[in-house]
Amino acid sequence: MMKGNILVLTVSRVLWSMSDSLCFPYLSLYIIALGGNAATVGWVNAVGTFAAAILYPIGGYIADKAGRARLVGVATLLYTSSFIIFAFANSWEMLAFAFAYQQVVLFYMPALNAIMADSIPVGARGRIYSVTVAIPNAVRIITPYIGGYLIALITLQPAMRIGYTMAFGIGAVVAFIRIRYLKETVTNKEGIGRNPAKILLEGYRNVFTSLRWVFSNMRGYAIVAILLSFVGSLVTPFWIVYAQQIIGIDAYGWGLILLIGGTANTITSLIVGSLVDEIGTRRCMMISFVLAIPGMAVFPFVAAFWQAMLVWILMMVSSSFLWLSSSVFLADSIPRALRGRIMAGVGQGVSLGVSGGGYASGFLLFIPMTIGNLVGGYIYQYNPQFPWFIQVFSLSLALVMTFFIVKEPKKAEL
Repeated sequence: MMKGNILVLTVSRVLWSMSDSLCFPYLSLYIIALGGNAATVGWVNAVGTFAAAILYPIGGYIADKAGRARLVGVATLLYTSSFIIFAFANSWEMLAFAFAYQQVVLFYMPALNAIMADSIPVGARGRIYSVTVAIPNAVRIITPYIGGYLIALITLQPAMRIGYTMAFGIGAVVAFIRIRYLKETVTNKEGIGRNPAKILLEGYRNVFTSLRWVFSNMRGYAIVAILLSFVGSLVTPFWIVYAQQIIGIDAYGWGLILLIGGTANTITSLIVGSLVDEIGTRRCMMISFVLAIPGMAVFPFVAAFWQAMLVWILMMVSSSFLWLSSSVFLADSIPRALRGRIMAGVGQGVSLGVSGGGYASGFLLFIPMTIGNLVGGYIYQYNPQFPWFIQVFSLSLALVMTFFIVKEPKKAEL
C-alpha cells in the first residue's frame, strides 16, 4: 500500500522529521532565551493556536469543494517560509509573530488529513497509519538529540538559527514534492469561485454545518477531544522547561531522553496499528489513558535523569495508542464528501500533551487549546507541578467518558 499519495505524504513527513524536530522541542527555551518567561511561553503558544483557528474552516471548505492536492502543495510553501522568521528573530515578540504566521498557513492541514484518509482502504487503516507514523518517527528519533548536541556545542540561539535555516531548505524540497506528485482525491469538484469575500463567507457558514454533524454523529469523541486539547496544552510547552529548571536536565540530556522515547514510540506504533484494526479504536484509546495516568502522576516527583527518561518512554508508548486509534476513528466515522470540512473541525486525531506524537488540530479544538496555553503559563509559574496534577485528573475523567459515551461507527466510511 506504500504507493501513490500515501508514499508521497510519508516521504514528505520523513523529510520534515529531519528538520522540525531539530528545533521544535527547544522552542520554549528559545522563547525564554529571547527575553520571555513561563507566562510568555504560554502566550506565544496561545497566540499561535488562536491564529490557526482563523483559516482552518476555509481550508476545510476549499478541500471539499475545489480539491485537496494543490492546496496542500502551495500552502506547504507558505508554511516553509515561516522558518526564515524564526531563524532571524531577535525577541520573543518576533517568535510570537513567526509562530502565529506559521499556524495561520497551516490551514491546509484539513486537506492533507483528508487526502491521507481518502487514500487508505477500510480494514487496513490501523496498519497503514502506523507505518506512515512509524517511518517518519524512525527518522525523527535522532534529530532532537542532534539539536540538543548542537545547543551544548554552540549554545542555544546559534543552534536554533542553524536549525531553522536547515528547516527552510528541507521544507522547500517537501513543497516541491507535494506540488509535483500529490494526486487529487476529489472527483466531483464544485469549485469555489474567485471572490475572496464569498469564499470566507461560505467557509465560515460551513462551520455550523460541520459542528451540527459532529455533535449528531460523534458527540462523545468530540467531548473527549475538547477535554484532552485543553489539558494537553497546559503541559505540552513545559516538559523541557520543568526538566531544565526543576530537575536540572540540560538541552543535551533532554535530547537524549527524546531519542530513547522516540525509539519506543516508533516500535510501539508498528504494533499498535494492527491492534487498532483487531480490537477497535475505543479500546485502544482507553489503553492509552491507563498507561498515561501513572506517567503524568509520577513526573512532578521525578528528581533524576533516568527517572525522567522512564516516564517519557511511558508517555511515548501511550501517545502512540491515542494518536493512531483516534486517527482511525475519524477516518472510519467521516464520509469522504465531508472529510475536509469535518477534519477542519476535529483534526486527524488527538494527542496526549506530549511533543513527538501527532499534532492535534481543528477549529473545535483550538479554542480550548488557546485557553489552556494562556492559563498554563500562569499555572506553571504559580506551581510547576500543578499542570501535571490537572492532567492526571482529566485523563482519569477521559477514561471514564470514553468507556461510557464514545461510540465506534457501525460501518467504516470509505
